[in-house]
Amino acid sequence: MNKITFYTLWFSVFFIAVTFAQEEKFEYKPRPKEFEFIYKKGDSIINLKTPKAIDEESRLAFQSKIPYPIIFIHGLMSDSETWNTSTDFFDTQYGFTFGGRFDFCLNADGNHAVANKNFYPNAGADIAAFEPAIANGDYYYVNFNVKVNGAFGTDVLSNQAAVAKQGAALKKAVERVLQITGKEKVILVGHSMGGLCSREYIQNSTNWQADGKHHVAKFLTAGTPNGGSNSSDNPLGIFTAVDVRSEAIRDLKMTYYYSGEGSHYLFGGKEVISSSSMDDNSSSPDFYNVDINCNGIIESTTNVTGLNQRTIDHLIDFSNIAGRITNWLGTNVTTDGIVPEPSSKLNQYYPSLTYPAKMFYFNSGYDLIENHTELPGYYDLIMQGLDEPNVYQLAYLMDINKQYSGFATVQENTSAPDNDFYKITIADNMNVNVAVSGFGTGSGAILNSAGTLVGATQNSSGGTITFTRTLAPGTYFLKLTTNAPTSTSYLTPYTFTANATLSNPDNELDAISFYPNPVTTVLNVENISFEKATITSVLGQKILEITSDGIQKSQTIDMTSLSKGIYLVTFEKGNQLKTIKIIKE
Repeated sequence: MNKITFYTLWFSVFFIAVTFAQEEKFEYKPRPKEFEFIYKKGDSIINLKTPKAIDEESRLAFQSKIPYPIIFIHGLMSDSETWNTSTDFFDTQYGFTFGGRFDFCLNADGNHAVANKNFYPNAGADIAAFEPAIANGDYYYVNFNVKVNGAFGTDVLSNQAAVAKQGAALKKAVERVLQITGKEKVILVGHSMGGLCSREYIQNSTNWQADGKHHVAKFLTAGTPNGGSNSSDNPLGIFTAVDVRSEAIRDLKMTYYYSGEGSHYLFGGKEVISSSSMDDNSSSPDFYNVDINCNGIIESTTNVTGLNQRTIDHLIDFSNIAGRITNWLGTNVTTDGIVPEPSSKLNQYYPSLTYPAKMFYFNSGYDLIENHTELPGYYDLIMQGLDEPNVYQLAYLMDINKQYSGFATVQENTSAPDNDFYKITIADNMNVNVAVSGFGTGSGAILNSAGTLVGATQNSSGGTITFTRTLAPGTYFLKLTTNAPTSTSYLTPYTFTANATLSNPDNELDAISFYPNPVTTVLNVENISFEKATITSVLGQKILEITSDGIQKSQTIDMTSLSKGIYLVTFEKGNQLKTIKIIKE
């Protein structure tokens, strides 16, 4: 090995080590509190959507309406407010609660010539996350339209930044939502480039949570260019603020203008610009940088693996919305004016999905140029795309003895019944009473872990379904079927619960009482004699294990050292188990 090769190898190893070390550091960047609530645009002051349940009384009283919280991610050159029309409807119609907005500046160092996925406070970090006003809610926003100082708006192309950075930022948002809601999974809804952001999170395991899972139950896209878009080549593009040199345009290209090959971010390729590689712009220099995966290393001799070349988890409930416009001749065109229809279909690039993405279409009938930017505001279409899983393998986990809202929607096959599946976990021999109200014509049933009926199917009567099953410990599925949903069924959700009581009520751990909750320092536990107590995070990480003699009825657990969030405490005695949920302040 010659000296130059040795030094090059040593520097590469050192650089990679420093990069990984930097990625381990994370903290919120401070900013004035007002930046969370207002947008100063010229002389105008615009009030931003903010969570209402941030006071302690409201937060403690909050009850989620749906099994999993939704995270909305906007598209290129847009911002989180693009969802307001739909979510304001959800608030009014369904009583949904907005949990808050996660703000990220994705070019926080202001240097477009280099890229990385490091977070503030690392020197030169591209990503800065700002402390959000977050509460337990039914849905949340991710916002990339953020200035270096944390204000709403952008001065460094933050909402035109690389998809790789977006995926890294989304990881932090998912992590926080799981912590504050205590839920097992989330639902991701992405408009346009926001769908690619979601895919970058789902299809890049380095973005997953500490337990090595992505925790995504459902993924809905609206006008997402899975195969790219060349809309920046359109002459009308000069009337927008799009920067054709930005990282986002580099990643979003269906084909580069001159070299003609597909986007290297989407389809793979080398991180190099030449006459045959990533050659796109004619009137200005090419892209600010070519670091597609934002790892600080330019791979000019080896191919970057494209997003559409990566594996994808088949156990996600996928749905896609595609827009269609009417051209000057009054003919329907299979494009929303920005994204051609084949590109918006995930099945086009993953034709062997175990559960293919469901497709829903929108044609406004009056848009001659585009309806792409309108898609986030069509709440009826979003509700159709958000339809609960129609196979038990993808079922949403529901808690026992808790009421939820469900929605009957017109299916991809418009004449098909709407099957909604929910998962129930039973820890002991129990009598489970299913109660559904506000239901249409249809039925309910319990299935075992193999999908086989337990007892008979119960038909709805007068909009209600009620039946009881005695279940042994294990996993079961609640199947609710609406026979003929209409285009307006989604306006009136049904409510459902699975109430359970012990069929042999001899578990002495069930007599437990505990306080305070939320807890700041010490948790008092009474009326229970346990042998072991295990504290885990909602992501399943074991935090603390405590042993006891199984005799004492009153004990204390010191939780001072735990970070703020939601934890599960599982008590054991013999073969008996009891789990409680604790909020640590």
